[in-house]
Amino acid sequence: MKVAERRIAEWWEAPGIEGREAFDEEVLYLNSLVEEISLPRWAILVRDRMPRWGFEPCSHRFLEGLEQVLAMIGAGRAGPRCGGCGDLPLPVQRRLDLVGRAFVKWAEDGKGSGPLGKLLGSRTPERAEAARAVGEVVLAIGEGPAVVDATLDQWAERAASPLVRSLVDKEESPLTLLAHHPCAYTLLWNMDRLAHSIGNEEPPSVLVCLPSLRVAPKLDPERIFTLRAIGGALARWLQEEPAETGLDERVYALLGPRDPVRRWLVASLYKTLKLWQVHLDKVLGERHDYLSLI
Repeated sequence: MKVAERRIAEWWEAPGIEGREAFDEEVLYLNSLVEEISLPRWAILVRDRMPRWGFEPCSHRFLEGLEQVLAMIGAGRAGPRCGGCGDLPLPVQRRLDLVGRAFVKWAEDGKGSGPLGKLLGSRTPERAEAARAVGEVVLAIGEGPAVVDATLDQWAERAASPLVRSLVDKEESPLTLLAHHPCAYTLLWNMDRLAHSIGNEEPPSVLVCLPSLRVAPKLDPERIFTLRAIGGALARWLQEEPAETGLDERVYALLGPRDPVRRWLVASLYKTLKLWQVHLDKVLGERHDYLSLI
């Protein structure tokens, strides 16, 4: 097997959801099509940018990145894609800086306007220490992973109260998870969760990455709706059905002509999105019908 052929086949071994279990008949079918199509290099590069580990529906800009992939298919050219792990949009970064400074200020004087001050409650030494830890780690996110890790290590060493230790003392501790996964769309919501936990002196918790999808219907229902709508548009494109909605028309325009290379790419993209949607069905206790590729 040539290196390029092996790369095409093995790509599905880590598609983002079920790992090797996703290597089913549809994947075998998609791989078999490669033998019939002379794939240009750009097509393989575009397929590499499709949703899997590192580019998941929990990312702030997942839908923007997905639109970029659609445009790459239509243009016949691979390019940069936003929405991957670590991608923190500038407006979110700005808001994060404001929230971080607000935590630190409250830790210093117990004063805070708006929801944050109400969530933190009255200032006590333990709450002040916890708020400062959150604020300093949150501010470190904007300075990069090295500063984040150094700040977390400092707090793990000097934490005096049980509340602060519960925030930072393990790899899976809430503040550590949040700092290492700021690309989750739940980032600012998690800030409120931490403030509420500090104010009530309760065990803190956050939801990032795949677990954050459990609350997507409540926090960001448009994210799930649009993911499913794009999946439906791809299915109709593959079946050469007319566009049903304005979003369908947008997707069709981005994808371009139905030639063999683009059909393979669209079928591959549909498969990755179907894997995510089936996963969401399990998480949310729902059931949907999906197009079979074979």
